[in-house]
Amino acid sequence: MYYSAIEIASINNGEGIRCVLWESGCIHHCKNCQNEYHGHYCPNCGQKATTKRLVFNDIFSELLNAFTYFNRGLLYTIKMMSTRPGHSVREYVQGKRVNHFHPVNYLLLIGGVATWIYLHYWDDLFNMDIMFQNMKTKEQKAIMPFVKKAVHFAFENYTYQLMFSILLYGFFSVKILGKERYNWVEGIVLHLFVISHSELIKLFLFPLLIFVKNSIIGFYVQSTMSSLISMVYMVWAYKQFFEEKSIWSTIWKSLLSVLAAALVIGLISGFGSFLITLVSDKQTLIKAVTGGK
Repeated sequence: MYYSAIEIASINNGEGIRCVLWESGCIHHCKNCQNEYHGHYCPNCGQKATTKRLVFNDIFSELLNAFTYFNRGLLYTIKMMSTRPGHSVREYVQGKRVNHFHPVNYLLLIGGVATWIYLHYWDDLFNMDIMFQNMKTKEQKAIMPFVKKAVHFAFENYTYQLMFSILLYGFFSVKILGKERYNWVEGIVLHLFVISHSELIKLFLFPLLIFVKNSIIGFYVQSTMSSLISMVYMVWAYKQFFEEKSIWSTIWKSLLSVLAAALVIGLISGFGSFLITLVSDKQTLIKAVTGGK
């Protein structure tokens, strides 16, 4: 038996004054970081105090535990972000993080799925050659390869665009709505959850695009609906996270921060797509500028 402390006179845990002897468990030497500690787990790295030799069943039990934890954290995060997004993220920022799926993993998972779906199915739903077949002028026809390359580049790098937009949204939102209560990193965490979940909502609505296949009107309707859904969801999350009392104040501040971020994103994205196309296919760009001459 090991003793950790002794109190000559104590009035805690009962009536009267008494001498108290505190016992402790055996001292363990962590197999991972060599730290000395008492208890079942190392407080420094989380390594178990006792381990056993691996057997065949351990392979499947560890895999099952990892899969169960993955599902539990993901499903919990989806539930929270669907029912109380702002409150949930604020609690995460304040330290309530055990049950949540990590925000960066949430973005990578949903962004990766979205990228794969857009690259594989977008051309089938919105074939630009069919949608813009009524173009008559040489200038319009010449610019189409440039537009197609720009769209394809955007879809190939969709997750990176989300990451960049999150940085900007995080910055402008804490400056406009945060009132110095939150820093930039906490704003980034907010948008890692919010933008990822808004992308998940768009993915659930994606099958509806089958009904507007190869329609230029359907293309604009889809773009408008996606933007509207994202905006409404973001306002809802902002109101809860920043604890805004007035819905109208939340709306105009949200619009201001989103427009500021969108302006920067639009300028950089447009210039970047122009440079990528210029480097990858100069002849296409020359024809677009000269009207195919």
